[in-house]
Amino acid sequence: MHYHSHILETSLSASLDFLAHHYPDIHLNVLHRSEQNPSLDALIKGVADIVVLPAIVLDEHYLEHHCWSDHYVLVAARSRQETPQRFAELSQVSRYVAWRHPGVERLHQQLASAHVRLSQRGELTCLDTLLDLVAKRHCISILPSALLNGRLRELESIPLPLTVMRHISVVARPVSLLSNAATAVIQALKKPPASIPQPH
Repeated sequence: MHYHSHILETSLSASLDFLAHHYPDIHLNVLHRSEQNPSLDALIKGVADIVVLPAIVLDEHYLEHHCWSDHYVLVAARSRQETPQRFAELSQVSRYVAWRHPGVERLHQQLASAHVRLSQRGELTCLDTLLDLVAKRHCISILPSALLNGRLRELESIPLPLTVMRHISVVARPVSLLSNAATAVIQALKKPPASIPQPH
């Protein structure tokens, strides 16, 4: 199984725990790749049975079996004032550092189409480093809202002037669906995190 997305954006971690607990006879080889333009090559070449990747256009040979969705938000250090921070003000006075991930080019294209201007000062691949810089007021960034879970004491999410969605899909090789193991993995990925019992 290959996945190209950040594990915090999905229920992937909980699903893998569920599989390990309930299906100990299924042995997964999980490879996390950070390609900027992920594709279905791993399925086409038979390297993987299942891929988890940002949504792409599928042909008639491949089906999306599950999808996680959220939206992008502007992320800034939590304001010391009681008045809410606004996108227009922050985008003019703060340096913008992008998170380098497979959806960043599409995000910037949609912002440019809506004439949203940002003072970009580079890109970072490491999410933790970027969030630390934002929390210390060195910059702002735009991230999928799912990545802010557990960080909202020090960070604040501000809506963008337009809605930009982020979709992450589960796609399988058609021939792999004949396998009970592959079917069990897909079903586990479909379970919401709350319904997956954690091993004690």
